[in-house]
Amino acid sequence: MKKISNIFILLAVALMGLSLAACSEDDYNTNPYSKSGVNLLAFGPSPNTRSQQIRITGTNMQSVDKVIFAGGTIERAGKVINLTGAEVERANFNSSDNENIYVTIPEETVPGNIRLIAGNDTIISEGTLTFEEPIEVTSVSPIEGLNAGDEISIKGDYVYNIAEVIFTSGVSGAPVAAEDFTYVSRKEIRLLVPLAAESGTITVNDGADWEEDYKDPVTINTASVSGITASADFGQQIQITGSNLHTVESVIFPGGVSAEFNVSADHKTITATVPAECKSGAVSLLLYSGAALSTGEFAVPTVTIDSAEPNKDLIEGDVVVLTGEHFDRVTGVTLPGYGDLDAADYVIEGNTLTFLVPADMSDGNVVLTQNAYITASIAVEMRKMRGVIWMGKENLSGWSNWGVFNWNGDIWTKFQQEITGAGELTLHFVATSDSPVFNLRMGDWSTAFSNISMPYGDDGNIRPAADATDIVISLTAEEREAMFADGGQGIVIWGDGIQLQYVKFEAAGNGVTLWSGELGPTNWSGDKTISLTDDIKAQLEPGKLMGIEFVCDEGGGQVEICGSWWTGLEGPKNVYGRDGEGRAIMNFGADVTKFEWELTQGDIDILLQQGAILFVGNGGLTITRWYVK
Repeated sequence: MKKISNIFILLAVALMGLSLAACSEDDYNTNPYSKSGVNLLAFGPSPNTRSQQIRITGTNMQSVDKVIFAGGTIERAGKVINLTGAEVERANFNSSDNENIYVTIPEETVPGNIRLIAGNDTIISEGTLTFEEPIEVTSVSPIEGLNAGDEISIKGDYVYNIAEVIFTSGVSGAPVAAEDFTYVSRKEIRLLVPLAAESGTITVNDGADWEEDYKDPVTINTASVSGITASADFGQQIQITGSNLHTVESVIFPGGVSAEFNVSADHKTITATVPAECKSGAVSLLLYSGAALSTGEFAVPTVTIDSAEPNKDLIEGDVVVLTGEHFDRVTGVTLPGYGDLDAADYVIEGNTLTFLVPADMSDGNVVLTQNAYITASIAVEMRKMRGVIWMGKENLSGWSNWGVFNWNGDIWTKFQQEITGAGELTLHFVATSDSPVFNLRMGDWSTAFSNISMPYGDDGNIRPAADATDIVISLTAEEREAMFADGGQGIVIWGDGIQLQYVKFEAAGNGVTLWSGELGPTNWSGDKTISLTDDIKAQLEPGKLMGIEFVCDEGGGQVEICGSWWTGLEGPKNVYGRDGEGRAIMNFGADVTKFEWELTQGDIDILLQQGAILFVGNGGLTITRWYVK
């Protein structure tokens, strides 16, 4: 810090606009031109000597009632600071005029600011008055086992010229100003260890250009935590126990939420109120020093989900019942692919929550929200057609993102399990703009697939027709291996105006033929049945894909598939849907050559009980093969 000892230099600095008048606290009128019109521009010389004269210059100095030097004790009442022990009333000024005050520095003065009292105004100097007697520090005691708030003594000669004692602290030092010393004399000063102090070196300075590190470090006991209330509800109080807890500046609950708190007189207990927005976990204690402590775990009532019934094969209108704990705390329900349910769309009764599956729901997690920091989730799956290995709503827009197929580990693991070799990989999508466009490559972002149902354009992109919904990759065994080899990145799909909805894989091969020939149901006038031989019965296993191959006249045709007693099979209904009478009547055009469905145990039971499969239909449709695979 530069020492300035000539008042005229100080005055010149002030007149250039660098006035030494006042800080900006609300406690004082610190406007350079206060209500009283007093403006403190400069003072000097500084450093100075007690009992010597100092000149204070400014404007409207005749309005100053009193000059207060730093010294004595400081009493704080609200926002008003009163200094005692180093005051000079106007009657005791050496001389004064409108621009200057000359006054003798009291013996009680310590380094610090000068204050002018003018009526109800207090004007505080920006600079500090320092003294030129040489400071000598001979001892600091005690220096071991200190706690914040303990009093220490610094002895030597001219120690009343010490302007600041700085303790080591993680917040770039913990200073104690001379005005806050508890005792001041030429040979000794006393002060309290500040809350931010840590073990380490003590530095003293004169507020100007002299400072010194004391030779021996001090050891200061820091805060410690020994326990915390195990659990509490929101709004209730918890206690944190330990030692030196008065050095805690902030209490932060899990989620980063601060809370009001009180510290006991013995500094061993903190009492804090659990905020409404937090979660279970450890509480963080931030110390004045900048260090942090962590408590043990404590718990708030937290919503949990134990089960969802049913959780698979869901369709629109299904009733799903979640079971868990603390459902009375639920503030919101979010369904995958659908979004947030209105409060009227779910019912909470005790430890159950019930909702109906909406039309737009997809695979994913049902999420219950308790507050900004607490959620609970459980996975559910929608009913899928045979071979579907992913279902959802993945929006591709602006070429800024790409599909889930190469970055989601769970999905990619399922792909590896389901895509076992060569076959047809179908990506079902809908357009979300008038000009959908996308690109489909191997995981290296450059290798094109050898056989896809939509061609790459000259620019390497694919532009589907307006009514297109599927792109089919005829995947070779070599391409499959390249996708899943060590380090393989899978499939990359990105683009604009496309929403992916499901991915389906069907392995190459024609399966096992159960029957071949020609069956031509026409005009619903008779049924065509195929009896179940032992060889056919041996091939009927749940999960297998059952299908028919056929040809249609130009006008198309229809077929219904049943047990021989006209009992409709559920598998075809699950794929094709059902009419108002609950039947599945498939309509095909001349360009369709096969129809497949997943074989369920229920349909196997029907076929075995009734002994045959029945095909009945209308129009120019002729079945040529019945198979499973």
